[in-house]
Amino acid sequence: MTGYPKHLRDPAASPAPGAPAAAEGAGVASTFRPELQGLRAVAILMVVCYHIWFGRVSGGVDIFLLISAFLLTGSFARKLETGSALQIPSYWIHAFKRLLPPSAIVILGSLAGVFLLLPEERWRELIAEAVASGTYWENWLLAFRSVDYYAADHSTASPFQHFWSLSIQGQVFLLWPLLFALAALAAKILRARPRTVMLVLFAAITAASFAWSVHLTATDQTFAYFDTRTRLWEFSLGSVIALVLPSIERRLRYRQADGAQGVAALRAGAGWIGLALILSAGWVIDVEGAFPGYVALWPLLAAALVIIAGPTGTRWGADRLLSSRPLQWLGDISYALYLVHWPLLVFGLVLRDSTHASPKLGTALVAASIVLAWLLTVLVDAPIRTSRSLRASWWRGGLVIVTSLALILGTTTAWTRALDRQEQELLAEAATNNPGAGALAPQYEYQGDASPELLPPPDKRTSDWFALSGTCADHGVPDDLAQYCGFEGDGSGPLLVVAGNSRDEQFAPALFETAKARGWDVMLVVSGGCAFSTGEPVPPDCNAHNQALMSWMLELKPDAFASASTFLPAAGPDAEQPMTGIADLQQPMLDVGIDVIGYRDMPRLPRDPFECHETDGEDCRIDVAEQYLPENPQPQVTVGEGTGRYYSVDAVEEMCPGRVCVPIIGNVFVWMDGSHISAAYARTLAPAVDGQLSAQGWSWG
Repeated sequence: MTGYPKHLRDPAASPAPGAPAAAEGAGVASTFRPELQGLRAVAILMVVCYHIWFGRVSGGVDIFLLISAFLLTGSFARKLETGSALQIPSYWIHAFKRLLPPSAIVILGSLAGVFLLLPEERWRELIAEAVASGTYWENWLLAFRSVDYYAADHSTASPFQHFWSLSIQGQVFLLWPLLFALAALAAKILRARPRTVMLVLFAAITAASFAWSVHLTATDQTFAYFDTRTRLWEFSLGSVIALVLPSIERRLRYRQADGAQGVAALRAGAGWIGLALILSAGWVIDVEGAFPGYVALWPLLAAALVIIAGPTGTRWGADRLLSSRPLQWLGDISYALYLVHWPLLVFGLVLRDSTHASPKLGTALVAASIVLAWLLTVLVDAPIRTSRSLRASWWRGGLVIVTSLALILGTTTAWTRALDRQEQELLAEAATNNPGAGALAPQYEYQGDASPELLPPPDKRTSDWFALSGTCADHGVPDDLAQYCGFEGDGSGPLLVVAGNSRDEQFAPALFETAKARGWDVMLVVSGGCAFSTGEPVPPDCNAHNQALMSWMLELKPDAFASASTFLPAAGPDAEQPMTGIADLQQPMLDVGIDVIGYRDMPRLPRDPFECHETDGEDCRIDVAEQYLPENPQPQVTVGEGTGRYYSVDAVEEMCPGRVCVPIIGNVFVWMDGSHISAAYARTLAPAVDGQLSAQGWSWG
């Protein structure tokens, strides 16, 4: 997504090897085609306007990807056909010394915006995204976080989210030269034409990647959107076009030279059809819900039509519009414009406390984006591009890359360490300042600071998930359960296992804190959505998971096993119900001598606890009494002599005193969201839970 370097506009200029905007022709001669620069401008305008004004996805990014590979392939194809050295390290240095400095400036500016405008609870996740953006794996980070790229409210989006496409592009800029080297080797071994080998190679990549894209888009569209593998065909299609275009061009020139003037009109008409299809793609097809599967063919084939139409020699062809000075200028700043428009949109919406840009705000954002993009191009990109000293030595170009990365990584590392120190200081004072559930004890008297910091730290309040640091690899865990299993301990103590879904995961510290303090090993086996049950409320595919878990427990024979014994499927009246089939799962474990702990499910809040706290402050109270049955329903298990014992835990009162939930207890945020308590608060439940177990005869040994 880079602008075309001005010094390459001269057809006689030697193209920089593999530059993001290298000369277009795939033949031996280098001829600059200004209509492609204009096509860049159209694509970037679509991206910016669709994002800012319409809240839609245009398909313009996909056109950028295709053009990038088209240009890159032309440069390397010329080298292979003329027998020139590929100089792959030089290409990498040349490309990334151009790409990284503008990216670093925008990333650092966005980090400043994060610090000044966004809440602290988002800082860590956005710092991680800044690192991923600067090191070209932001797309994978977003894929595994399952980010909704189509969220209508861009004020909640990441200011780094648009780096997903630049990350894929950077990965391809690393991979493609290696593929050209492979093609060169294969051509030498097979004694074949390099162009033929390259064409077969990129056609195969196109077919394989397109098939995977269609499949994954149909099964997991959110992940597919950011998956490099589903996008490779968009690049390889550009490479295929670059490789076959010289042959097409020769035929078209021959026809025109032979007097078939209708060919020029046909090319001009094809260019306008392609441009019309490009401009209409975001409105006519479901770009949001179906990309990047087969529907991505629309903008890409439309762009291919414009590329193949090429210079028409007519006065009315689309190439005349695309070659106009305004579009050429926008093409020059297209890379910078893509970089700056998204963070400006995100921060602009935050400042206006809005979810959509009004026409007035949208116009201001577009104008500001263009101005900033021009400044970034003139002040950063152009000096680097035109510097003779940087071209004279590879190490100077490498120094630009290292400096850019150092600015990004140095800033993010320093910020992360500051957050770590803040968290350590909070935890060091937690026993005094943050009693959590301990503040509910009848004789408790607060001895801490007058205005203590609250736990969890701001950057973890909406993501305070509990996890164990080790794996279950040394405990015979079946392969189908290994990914769900965590372990801590030295392997010599008694073993306590907590299992279930994410709500069990968040309750686990209430048991594990005391267990670890008494020398027990602890194990957590959780799968999102899979409560430890034989039927509803879990999805059908969880039954196999739970049966495998129970079979392993009977083989492992831990000293104690704990899971929820009741379930609240919704935040409504009389929602509590005994966990389906819980007795059938617990009884076999009791029969082989495993002690079983069944705890009552945590409430579900009908309101977001953080929104409630910010809106109502100290008066925020949520009554959940109607969610629960009058008495804790106990599973009908049989406990005989020589079997394990059954213990019941009801910590609802410690989470919501008097069945009334409040956001903060004892200077600790109780809730992470409306369905999960925070790990920080769960840890403070340990004394109360231990008291209930001790009252029933439990002994930690």
